[in-house]
Amino acid sequence: MTTGTKLTLEFRGVEANLLEELINSGLYNTKSEAIRAALVHYGNELGLINRQKLWQEITSAKRRNVSPEQLKKDLEKLEDET
Repeated sequence: MTTGTKLTLEFRGVEANLLEELINSGLYNTKSEAIRAALVHYGNELGLINRQKLWQEITSAKRRNVSPEQLKKDLEKLEDET
């Protein structure tokens, strides 16, 4: 597995508006999430990504082990912050 890559991007015009629309529509929570999804989609469209291999990577990713009780506490804490 490769290490992460950090980027600083500046969007203007149509691209900036589209990115804002993706966030405002609720499809993505953050601009970074939208850009990552777009990159994966583009790689898939070009045939650079094998869907089965991609799904295997997604499902094999380490997950946070949270009990239902802890999840409830975390959600309540977030609700209290807003």
